[in-house]
Amino acid sequence: MAENNYSRGSLNAVSWLSYYFVGALVSTLGIVLGPLCAAFDKDPSFIGQVFTLMNIGMFVPIMFGGLLMKKWGLQKPLAIAASLTVLTSCLLFFVPTLSMFSLAVALIGACGGIFMTIGSYLVVRINPDEKSRSSSLIFTDFFFSLAGATLSFVLAWVFKLGASWIAMYAIMGALGALMLVMVLRARFPAAESPAPAAQASQPCAEPWGLSVWLICLALFLFLLAEPIFTMWTPGYLQSRFGLLPEQAALFTTVYWVTKATGLFLNQFTVKWMKLRTFLMICTLIGMIAIALIANSSNSTLILIACGFFGFFNSGLFSGLMSYGSLQVSRSSPTLISALLTCGTVGTLLFASVSSLVNSRFGLHGAVNTATIAYALLLLTLIVAVLRSKAERLHHTAAASV
Repeated sequence: MAENNYSRGSLNAVSWLSYYFVGALVSTLGIVLGPLCAAFDKDPSFIGQVFTLMNIGMFVPIMFGGLLMKKWGLQKPLAIAASLTVLTSCLLFFVPTLSMFSLAVALIGACGGIFMTIGSYLVVRINPDEKSRSSSLIFTDFFFSLAGATLSFVLAWVFKLGASWIAMYAIMGALGALMLVMVLRARFPAAESPAPAAQASQPCAEPWGLSVWLICLALFLFLLAEPIFTMWTPGYLQSRFGLLPEQAALFTTVYWVTKATGLFLNQFTVKWMKLRTFLMICTLIGMIAIALIANSSNSTLILIACGFFGFFNSGLFSGLMSYGSLQVSRSSPTLISALLTCGTVGTLLFASVSSLVNSRFGLHGAVNTATIAYALLLLTLIVAVLRSKAERLHHTAAASV
């Protein structure tokens, strides 16, 4: 098969659905938490710990994603994960117990990890150019936020009508079925891009350097902060301002809507602004916004801050992924897997860390954990930019073309 004999449109659609799936899984935790607590007669801290199983399930295939893609390619793992999602969702309908739920969230989390790893790498694989890669990754991340924007509203509405928590996993099963159809119809390239002729004779692997590991740390801090915000903010606002659940859900819905809007617009922003400048501005404004959300006594100001947080938070994950992949001259599945793995450790730990903080310092402390993580993210990013090799590498590559 020729190197370019793959269906670019279909592969983009697979990447978009991969991100929508993981966004649906992660961004709705705060909305589904209440119905789960009521159904199983458990407190929020307990259910928060159960969601750690989902994060562990997601972490394992991301950690081994590079090896998985090298051994099995790109299509087969996606098809297996989609099939397993459908099967697991069906089992929850027949056995809606706490034990089955715990197993199901771990399995669906693992499927989400496969989708996230391969979906991210597909974008890198078919977009070798720096600006098109950054733009495509940001637009792909738009679908993660689109899931939060749409499903936060839909789930709040169906739960208000009296629907069971199983409605959430019926949606996940439907997304898995759609993914299976799309994957089976698409043509995939080989897992790794061919080396340029100038590099073909080089026997040693290209070293990653300190900048890659700093960006890995930045991804960890980002993916620690964001799910803490989405999980605990609705309950915090209900407790502090006496809001109804559907009123508190509006704040996170505003976040996801403005994040989706930002992702749609920022795919164009990174084409005329340097990626490092874009990342620094977004992180600084995001840190100010999350500090206001966690500490302001004005609910209107918090709602506005949620909008700013969503808009400027929008391009950080995909921007950091792109910036990390540009620290070497030729990205590999192993590098993308390493970036995602380090980031996913944040997702793995957020429920345990924030639940522990909640049990000792209350909801206010739990939400402020995201503020602290954001401050550390800004410091890490400053050092990563100072040590970055991306600008030199890709300026040299562009000059040699």
